[in-house]
Amino acid sequence: MIHETTIEDCTVQGVRLFEMRHVVDRVRGDLTALEFTRDLPFVPQRIFMTYGIPSECTRGEHAHRQCAQFLVCVHGQCHLGVDDGKNREEFCLNRPTHGVLVPPMVWAREHLHSADSVLLVLASHPYEAGDYIRDYSEFLGIVKGWKKTS
Repeated sequence: MIHETTIEDCTVQGVRLFEMRHVVDRVRGDLTALEFTRDLPFVPQRIFMTYGIPSECTRGEHAHRQCAQFLVCVHGQCHLGVDDGKNREEFCLNRPTHGVLVPPMVWAREHLHSADSVLLVLASHPYEAGDYIRDYSEFLGIVKGWKKTS
């Protein structure tokens, strides 16, 4: 059975929840597919994974000025909190068919990792330290117009 991609908007500006195209095959096993030019608003320039994270630890806790990211927990589960300075949402990423698009200027926090979690992140830009906003107060100042972005 083939399931086509569905995309759901969220209350956090620009964040979208994807149920990716997947095939359920009880004989040969399942397959999930994501086509960059068809399904994502960017072609990834960087891919990385986080894993082996103790359940009490948190990853992320930053926003990007320009980089968008697409996050999929390909094994195990973790929670993703997103915040645009006005609205917040939390997702439990617990199957490889679910992904979340996090646009620039959205604060993201990954936490409550299962011992076997593997989080795959597709990024729209190569790594650049200056693209990160790591202080939540600074992030709020920028999105609320208190400070100019660099």
